[in-house]
Amino acid sequence: MSDPRPGSTTTRPLTVGVFDADAAVLQNKAAQLRALPDVDLRITAGSLGQLLTDPSFPTDVVIVQQRPGERVSINYKIRVCRLADARVIVVENDGDELATDVGLLMTPVGSFDDAIALLGPDTPNTTDTLEPR
Repeated sequence: MSDPRPGSTTTRPLTVGVFDADAAVLQNKAAQLRALPDVDLRITAGSLGQLLTDPSFPTDVVIVQQRPGERVSINYKIRVCRLADARVIVVENDGDELATDVGLLMTPVGSFDDAIALLGPDTPNTTDTLEPR
């Protein structure tokens, strides 16, 4: 990703946070993200509170997967991340129905592999590809 300062030609890794209430799945996702070039995994969080209170928040991108039974809605999670200016990728939102405005604030994907593809070296290394629809 290009340095956001005008005229800069340096690159920096894309900073990423991943949020999943399933601890075992979260560890697996973190391992996959750490293996990606040009991705700097800054946050692994099992709750919204952990994500928001991490000193590295906000990251460039937050990958979220809603789990059945979570008390905090996916709508709220997306809104909070976008208010902090983090791009949001939502993996497999089968549970909660998205509010109309929230659907415009995130990039939906069908699987975690699809989310990784958006971050990988074969796609343009910019958050422009992650702009809300």
